[in-house]
Amino acid sequence: MMIHLTNQFISKPKKWLLVSSIALFMIPFLTQANEFSSNGIQIGEVGQNVYDQQVILGGTVIPFKEVMITAQTAGQIDYLAGIEGDVFQSGTLLVAINDAALRAQREAALAQWNRAQVAHQNAITQYNRELWSPKTEQAMPGMGLPNLMDQMFARPMQNQMGMGDSEVSKRADLANASAVVQQSQAEIAMIKAQIDEIDVRLNDTKSTAPFNGVIVEKLVEAGDTVQPGQPLLVFAKSNHLSIEINVPVNLMYGINKGQIFQARIANGSPIPVRVAQVFPIANGQQHTVKVKLDLPLGAAAAPGMYAQVMVHNSQSQQQSFPVIPKSAVVQRGSLPSVFVYNPENNKVSMRIVRTGQASNGNYLSVLSGLQSGEQIVLNPPAGIVSGSVLQNGRLLTTTP
Repeated sequence: MMIHLTNQFISKPKKWLLVSSIALFMIPFLTQANEFSSNGIQIGEVGQNVYDQQVILGGTVIPFKEVMITAQTAGQIDYLAGIEGDVFQSGTLLVAINDAALRAQREAALAQWNRAQVAHQNAITQYNRELWSPKTEQAMPGMGLPNLMDQMFARPMQNQMGMGDSEVSKRADLANASAVVQQSQAEIAMIKAQIDEIDVRLNDTKSTAPFNGVIVEKLVEAGDTVQPGQPLLVFAKSNHLSIEINVPVNLMYGINKGQIFQARIANGSPIPVRVAQVFPIANGQQHTVKVKLDLPLGAAAAPGMYAQVMVHNSQSQQQSFPVIPKSAVVQRGSLPSVFVYNPENNKVSMRIVRTGQASNGNYLSVLSGLQSGEQIVLNPPAGIVSGSVLQNGRLLTTTP
């Protein structure tokens, strides 16, 4: 007499998805219709599921954002903020390179700038003097009556006779003074640009965190001498992770931005992931398209972990096969077998089956030997043989 369970199990088979040979995801496919006791023999009904409707693609967990911090100037490293795993806020100083030589250059440039400022002030003073007291109007060398005669008669006569023009000389002297002012201004601007350049180079000696994140890899130590372009640190966003997969082009018709798929991290429990980015160009050698999927915040994952994502197979042939748990398969001889239960006479019979690849380590697809709807023993004991009678979940007799 079999006890029908109504709370723990459902009485008719469910329809579930069976992935292709590369699939590693699986949900329970059998309906455990009857259980005789907590320690008794269990009977389950074989379900039938589409074999290739879903496929599993392997990928890698990556940071949502990752940067390589490199040296922008040559020098010796004076400071490193931490080691791998240390978390820093945006703007925190991570690496500092010795900047003593650059600071000395800046002091020298500042001295030149001060000298240029003094020269500029002097040039302005000379320009104003020439503007308000031209040299051409100053007294010529001499004294007494000769000098007076020169001022009153010699210069005016030179202008009238074409031997000179005091107005032209006055304008030329003023233009020369103006040119000196402009040259001093240019000198100041040039030195200011040199100081700005040194400031940029000084800023290049310090590398700060571009965002809130964690040091993933440290490539140098304090005291090392580095050259421009040499990698120093790998810094990544720590609170947001993604999965990167390479999708064959024939499966891309079933993948769109924003879709939700199921993924496993290191063979853990399924978690939902969202398609965040689909790269516009396929790899010409592998004929795959790179796709990035966002993991939920707080997911139990770390960069570099292996991930598996179940995606829809747009090329599915809709082939369906029976599915059974691995616990129902016994290996007596070289071929796998299962025990089929006949509810009419409560007897079991051993049947050889051909199984496909295991999925999730718990279930097998049956390529031949079983049909959907048949009942099988889920946990055959060691003493069970063809003709055994089951009653109330216990093995009663064995028919020769």
